[in-house]
Amino acid sequence: MVTVGIIGAMQLEIDALISKLEYVEEKISARNKYYVGKLNDINVVITSSGVGKVNAASCTQILISEYKAGYIINTGIAGSMNDKVRISDIVISSDVVHHDVRQEQLLRCHPYEEVFKSDELLMKLAIETVKEQKGFKQNYHIGRIASGEGFISSNVEKETIQNLLNPLCVEMEGSAIGHVSFMNDIPFVVIRSISDNADDKSTINYEEYELQTAKQSAESVYKMIAKIRIYRELQ
Repeated sequence: MVTVGIIGAMQLEIDALISKLEYVEEKISARNKYYVGKLNDINVVITSSGVGKVNAASCTQILISEYKAGYIINTGIAGSMNDKVRISDIVISSDVVHHDVRQEQLLRCHPYEEVFKSDELLMKLAIETVKEQKGFKQNYHIGRIASGEGFISSNVEKETIQNLLNPLCVEMEGSAIGHVSFMNDIPFVVIRSISDNADDKSTINYEEYELQTAKQSAESVYKMIAKIRIYRELQ
């Protein structure tokens, strides 16, 4: 049976999922706690990686190598990079990209891609999930998510990233999760709920909306897991 690895950067991004786990067992790997159990009759391993790309990359590789995850889902919150993407909206990644590296240099390295594309099936199931959720029908978006080692909280930083990569939102882990998944040929998708606008007012908005939006993203992942189970049963 397939195992789904679920990563949130912060504990508050995964608490709603852990509360629904059945047959839960807690394990420690590389100083991080991993919650092993079942959601909607699917084997899952859930972890809070800590903030940032290095932490996220480490946890992704452990999920794949040690816990044999066949799918990787990243849940959490993000800052909007597009005027049409508003607080509490959901963004589903079509691809993820590092915004804080020099692409022209890294393209000479192996293994590396300019962007890391999300799995088509996981995207499809995520879209189906948010379409069915009350209140989300006009409030979800599919597109690029950019990640870097820093909380974006100024108009200048935001404009720079917008001009360079044109993402829908920005956060600190998704591109690392996509990068490691790519290296291991493991399907992945990033699902983020918008907590702020990644601008001069983002700190105020973030503090107000972080818990609400984290729970919203986690609920989408929980319902998506049932769709993965149904898909696997039909194979």
